[in-house]
Amino acid sequence: MIKKLHHQAKSKILKSEFIRNVVTLITGTTVANVLPIAAAPILTRIFTPKDFGLFAFYFSTVTILAVFTTARYELAITLPKKKNYAYQIVILSWVISTVVSLLILLFVWLFEKKIAELINNSAITNLLYLIPLSTFLTGIYQSLYYWFNREKDFKRMSFSSIFKNSTILFFQICFGFLSKLSVLGLILGQLIGQILGTLYMGQKFIKSTRHIFKPNRLKQFALAKRYINFPKFLLLAHTMNATTRQLPVILFNTLFNSTIAGFYFVVQRVIGFPVTIISIAIGDVFKQQASEAYAERGECLDEYKNTFKKLLVISLLSFGIFIFIAPDLFAIIFGESWRVAGEYSQILTPMFLLRFISNPLSNMFVIAEKQKIELILQTGLLFAVGSSFLIGYIFENVILAIFLFSTANTLIYSINTLLSWKYAKGL
Repeated sequence: MIKKLHHQAKSKILKSEFIRNVVTLITGTTVANVLPIAAAPILTRIFTPKDFGLFAFYFSTVTILAVFTTARYELAITLPKKKNYAYQIVILSWVISTVVSLLILLFVWLFEKKIAELINNSAITNLLYLIPLSTFLTGIYQSLYYWFNREKDFKRMSFSSIFKNSTILFFQICFGFLSKLSVLGLILGQLIGQILGTLYMGQKFIKSTRHIFKPNRLKQFALAKRYINFPKFLLLAHTMNATTRQLPVILFNTLFNSTIAGFYFVVQRVIGFPVTIISIAIGDVFKQQASEAYAERGECLDEYKNTFKKLLVISLLSFGIFIFIAPDLFAIIFGESWRVAGEYSQILTPMFLLRFISNPLSNMFVIAEKQKIELILQTGLLFAVGSSFLIGYIFENVILAIFLFSTANTLIYSINTLLSWKYAKGL
């Protein structure tokens, strides 16, 4: 009896601890992602659409390259039973980040003029040398983040995200008001935030490990071999995913101009981020309910229908109103020069609407073990996005490119939703 009560008490403690940790991380992630949206009306009045376009090129390039910085070994940090092994993987990730960043630096040095010509802007030439540094910092930060995940230091993880993003925005605003650095102000703000965020995590890591563990190259090599599947299988998949998400910004810069890229970047930030945050929250609840039902009954159609109806109502009410007032809304909130961004968002609204519905329900691909189909859809989306911009470029019509881009995404998300419906039925 006493044993049973002890077990129940322990179970409750663990459950409450789990809930606390989840709430801590969700709060940190939400606040960290809301901050750029909240600061957008200030930043759009300081920096021009062209500035944002060039910054978007920089940011998107770093995001794609960041996949390579650790070869995805940071994902293995939480796996070893021995803490020393996890420590060695952290150091291994840092070594890889250093090597990859130096290779990127060499590439920039060799092809700086070609890259500048590609985006029709010679002013960005010197700024390209900041990409390797930002990529390096991303790799270090990611490794530290997973280390503290292993250590269950969720408060530090949460605060680091908020601290990093708030610092980035603070310095971007300061550089914008205090000088005429244009796009350099945005990039320097990003870098300083990255440096301070990494130092915040790094000093704790070094302090807690330096007297316990020492880097061991042989162990690192052995662990790299042990977890070789991470770079072997995840590197391509994650690169494709990152490229699909960041490709529009790069193509807007290279095929059209930086001003158009800036409009899209702000649209993506103020609409895409909230859609993603809400979708993830709904998706997590749906995944839990659907997984349980699927395991018991071999289908989860009722859970799917209930979630679908809620998503449909929310999306129609929000996006249905937004599509009519978008240009005026952007002009009021961000300034008259950003009205065009509101016009672009009208064309992109069907894509955002379907993405909002599709993303939470796409958990069915995992539940029904249909990851191969999801990879095919992802590949198709990448091809469709590239084709959309190419056709728009051929006809020298940016509106056509945006329309085709929105249509292609809407189509893929529709197919995604239909297939997830099919899998929910247990077929």
